[in-house]
Amino acid sequence: HDDWKLYPLNELAVFGGGHTPSMADEANYKKDGICWVTSQDVKTDYLFDTRTKLSDKGASELKLYPDGTIIMVTRSGILRHTLPIALLKIPATVNQDIRTISVGLSCSSTWLMQYLKVHERELLLNYGKVGTTVESIDFSKLKTMNLLVPTMDEQEKIGAYFSRMDNLIAIHQ
Repeated sequence: HDDWKLYPLNELAVFGGGHTPSMADEANYKKDGICWVTSQDVKTDYLFDTRTKLSDKGASELKLYPDGTIIMVTRSGILRHTLPIALLKIPATVNQDIRTISVGLSCSSTWLMQYLKVHERELLLNYGKVGTTVESIDFSKLKTMNLLVPTMDEQEKIGAYFSRMDNLIAIHQ
């Protein structure tokens, strides 16, 4: 593909993260509050809800990431064998084990999420770090990885194709 171009990830996106509001302060959490993503939530390709919700107080020091933000678990024991990646379908905050990837106008978040999922093994091999207590992804290194990026039109077609496949799989399950 002559019109595909090589870009480092950090030229296509901006990155973010979060933390855990004090669990000792119950006022930080609310049953019907603001979605707060932890590694336990990243089990499907698309996130429509989270187990834990924050109150306005609990979310006040966190960034609220919009629908369309890519979520990646970068610190968890699951990284020994799986790299959980999902696309937010709702605005949400995240904890410290999650990194967010927000794409600019030259990249489709659906395409990039699928690209990262397809390259999961390679990402774990190249960017995984095994620590004494917890596995993690070297996110500063991952940001500089090069991707061969199709035109925006092709990205949207690829993203739509995978979305249709995901819907078919969901229907059959």
